[in-house]
Amino acid sequence: MSELIEKLVTANQEELAKHLESLSGEARSLLERDIASQNWEELKALHAEKSSANLADNISSDLKPMPFKIAADDLRYDFWKETGEILLGKGQVAAFLVAGGQGSRLGFDGPKGMFDIGLPSHKSLFQLQAERLQNLAAQVGHSIPWCIMTSPLNHEATVNFFKENSYFGLNREDIRFFEQGTICALTPDGKAVIDNDRLALVPDGNGGCFRALAQSGTLAWLVERGVQYVFLYSVDNALCRICDPAFIGALAADGRAMSASKVVHKAGPNEKVGIFAYQDKKPGVVEYSDLPENYRDMTNADGSLTFDGGNIAIHLFKISGLRKLQTSKLPWHTARKTVCGIEKCWKFEQFLFDAFPLLGSMLPFGVIRDEEFSPVKNADGNDSPKSARTMIGKLHREWLRKAHVSFDPKKLYEISPTISYAGEGLRQSIFDRELGRNILEFEEEN
Repeated sequence: MSELIEKLVTANQEELAKHLESLSGEARSLLERDIASQNWEELKALHAEKSSANLADNISSDLKPMPFKIAADDLRYDFWKETGEILLGKGQVAAFLVAGGQGSRLGFDGPKGMFDIGLPSHKSLFQLQAERLQNLAAQVGHSIPWCIMTSPLNHEATVNFFKENSYFGLNREDIRFFEQGTICALTPDGKAVIDNDRLALVPDGNGGCFRALAQSGTLAWLVERGVQYVFLYSVDNALCRICDPAFIGALAADGRAMSASKVVHKAGPNEKVGIFAYQDKKPGVVEYSDLPENYRDMTNADGSLTFDGGNIAIHLFKISGLRKLQTSKLPWHTARKTVCGIEKCWKFEQFLFDAFPLLGSMLPFGVIRDEEFSPVKNADGNDSPKSARTMIGKLHREWLRKAHVSFDPKKLYEISPTISYAGEGLRQSIFDRELGRNILEFEEEN
C-alpha cells in the first residue's frame, strides 16, 4: 500500500483512496497532487469537532470594549507621520494585499481588483492602489515592496492583468504574487468532496494569509530586503491609504504592540462590521453576527456605543509578529455550504483577526470613515460602486477646499493618485493645469 493511500485509509477516506486507484496517467497525477496538499489528520479532527471551533461558541463572559481615539487629533500625529516616512525611505515597509476574491457579487466576471468602479478615469481598484504606492514611494525616495495574495480562482487572471498594464509603472522586481492556501470540503459525513476527478478545494480563509506568506517564500523575501513593517489590507476598499506613514510611525513608536489596526466609529449598532474588543484581557475582533444583542446595543453615559470600534480590515504587523504567526496555529471556523451539488458540506476557514490574541498587545488607530473606508462589496446600495464613487468625489472636493483652490462646488472630483496621495501638494496652478487630465469632474448621482 502506497504512503498516500495509507494516509487516506487512516483518515477514513477509503472512498477517495479507491477513486484514486481507479485513475491513471495525468488524471491520477493531478489528484495525487491535490491529496498531497492536504493535512488529512487535521481534516479528520476538524470534522469530528464540527462547529466547536466557531467563535460564536467562544464569546467570553469577560468581554470588554477596546477604547480608541481618532489618530489625527493626537498631538503626536505629525511625529508619527515623519517617523513613518523615514521608515518608508529606508525601505523598511511593505504592502500586503489580500486579493483572492472574485467580483461575482458585483456582476463582474473576474478578480475584484480588476473591477472598474465607474470613476471618470475608469481606473480599476488595482490601478488606484498601484498609483498610491507609486506616489508615496516617490515622496519618500524608496520603492515599496508589494505582496499580492491571489487565489487559485484568480491567480492567472490577476498576474496577466498586471503584465498587460505594465505593472502600472511599478518595478516588476518589487511585486510578489502568490496564491492563498486551500482546504478540502467534506461531505456531511466527513468524506472528501470530489469534483471531476479532482478534490473540491476551497480557500482556507483570510487567516491563511500568514501561512501562505511564509510557504510561498515571500516572508523570507521581505526579511532579506530588510522590511520591518507590513501593511495588510483588502482589495475592495476604494479609499485605502496604503502604507499610511502616520499609521506606521504610531506602531513604531509603541514599544509593546506587535500589530496595529485602523478603527472607525460604527455607523450604528446594527452596522455589519466586526468590533475590536478584549476577551479575557486579550485583544481581538468579534464578528457582528457573534456579538450578543445586549453588547451590540450597549451605550455609554453620553449615548455613544460602548462596543464601537469597527474593523475595516486594515492592519499593520511588525515582521517579528509575522515570523511568530508562521508557526502559530489559528483556530478553524466552520460553515455549512452546498459544494458540487451536495448540501450541507463542511467548509473550514481561518480568520485573520484570530492572530491578535496570539500576538498580545495591539494598537487601535482611529480614522475618519469618510476619508479611509469605502468598501465595494454590493452591486448597489450601501458599500457599492456608486457609494464609493460618491465618497471619493466628496473627499477629493474637500481636499481642494482645504487647499484653497477655486472649483465648482456643485461638482464631485476625482484626483488621480499620481497627483496626490492624501490631499497633499494641491494648489490652484496644479488644479488649472490638471483639470480634464488628472483631475476630473463628475456629477453627484441621485
